[in-house]
Amino acid sequence: MKKSFIIALSLLLSAGAMDVSAQSFLKKLSKAVVKEVENQVTKEVSKQVGKGVEKGLDKLTDGKQQQDQPQQQAQQQAQQPQAQVQPQAQAPAQQPQPQAQAQAQTPQNQSQFKPNRAHPVQTIEAVVPYGPTEGEINGHKWVDLGLPSGTRWATCNVDASVPEQPGKHYSWGEVATKTSYAEANTKTYRKALDDISGDKTYDVATAKWGEGWRMPTQKEFSELAHYCIWRYVQKGGRWGAELTNPKNGRSIFLPATGMKDGTKLSEPNGCGMYWTSTPYKSETSNGAHSYIFGGALGEMSIGERYYGYAIRPVADYDVKTDIVPSDGEINGHTWVDLGLPSGTKWATYNLGATTPDGGGDHYYWGEISTYTDKTSKKNELRGKDSGGDIVGKPKYDPARAIWGGSWRMPTEAELIELMEHCTWEWTTLGRRNGMKVTSKVNGKYIFLPASGVFESSYDVYGYPHYINERAFYWSSTPNRNDSYHYTSYSLDINNSRYIMLTCDRYRGHNIRPVSD
Repeated sequence: MKKSFIIALSLLLSAGAMDVSAQSFLKKLSKAVVKEVENQVTKEVSKQVGKGVEKGLDKLTDGKQQQDQPQQQAQQQAQQPQAQVQPQAQAPAQQPQPQAQAQAQTPQNQSQFKPNRAHPVQTIEAVVPYGPTEGEINGHKWVDLGLPSGTRWATCNVDASVPEQPGKHYSWGEVATKTSYAEANTKTYRKALDDISGDKTYDVATAKWGEGWRMPTQKEFSELAHYCIWRYVQKGGRWGAELTNPKNGRSIFLPATGMKDGTKLSEPNGCGMYWTSTPYKSETSNGAHSYIFGGALGEMSIGERYYGYAIRPVADYDVKTDIVPSDGEINGHTWVDLGLPSGTKWATYNLGATTPDGGGDHYYWGEISTYTDKTSKKNELRGKDSGGDIVGKPKYDPARAIWGGSWRMPTEAELIELMEHCTWEWTTLGRRNGMKVTSKVNGKYIFLPASGVFESSYDVYGYPHYINERAFYWSSTPNRNDSYHYTSYSLDINNSRYIMLTCDRYRGHNIRPVSD
């Protein structure tokens, strides 16, 4: 919900400079957003002042890689035992890092207020081409934007035949239009649902375009906004958002659609409102995640489910990346025996992923909800004694809580064992860079994708930094030298190193589950 807070704050601060469409945006913010802003403003301002606002803003505007760790942590790290230092294994050669791209632009006759980008556009270091770059499914065209997930984006909205047509408006989770959009006639209002992508009962893209098409998830729309350059342009007589990936030059056009509230259609030629398939889970909200834009900005947001928004479908690549060896399953999740002294079984993919090259979800240390969800404990263990290692504790170990059975987070000792008894090679699987970790004992391996990291509360797109460049993997072990209980042990990987560090528990890291 902090993303919505930033959107509202940006609009308030720049209302005088925005065009009419952008100013009206504030009125379109959902009741859920408005309520959350009211609840969060005082708390967020005081918290960020305490952390040092200038440091946070410098990081957002410069896009520089920082550890965000206090001086006390640096001193503690210097005192760590020698076993935490990276073993002298084969280190991959240094590879060039991607360069920041130009910032988004707006037409000359539009406001010069720039889109609210918290950091420069990040591009993919290595796009591995596979399959065609465009095509059709069930008569509807798609384009490959070169995104890490490989997601194919449709070139038109549902009920449109060309990109500049807005299509029709749908309440979230409904597959038919209606004359009035209100709480009383909304089928999903106050209904507990998980992500509806691909469920033809609730997903209008699947229901109308057939199998293979679905609504984009919040992650997928965030990925689109995160990697592509945003421009407010006019095509076919209609204004809209053009999103272009600077790596491969491909783009899609999201036309302004307006929104329906009751029987009224608001801002049909200036603002765009697009649903994702992901509900916003909160005890006080009946919202869902969305992407909204006007003449001055494009952002992820949250809308009331009864609102009428447009739908831009997506499709998956049928890419065979499940080539990592496996020796068995536990609760439907595969594992491999690397022949390690402890006998630990390592999962073949990350928590929250379904394939070895999938990034998966990011978590605070000691919290079982994802980093972008943030609706439960809100980093409960930061600054609190966890009572020792949290391994296997369902209250704090998301691997145990989500996958169940004997799955759990790896301990610090198990990550060090992995480092000592395997060779590490920076490589590419699917569209994800990462480390191929191969056993020196039996030659079997796992792939740890470079899935990025959340290191700031101002990650406006809900998407991690440094995709395909870097990743952190939590252990279940708190820092033994931290009497203030702010840090825990984590594995840090990039294209030239792999090392154990102590990191602040508020950061969003990946988890690779293990089992005995």
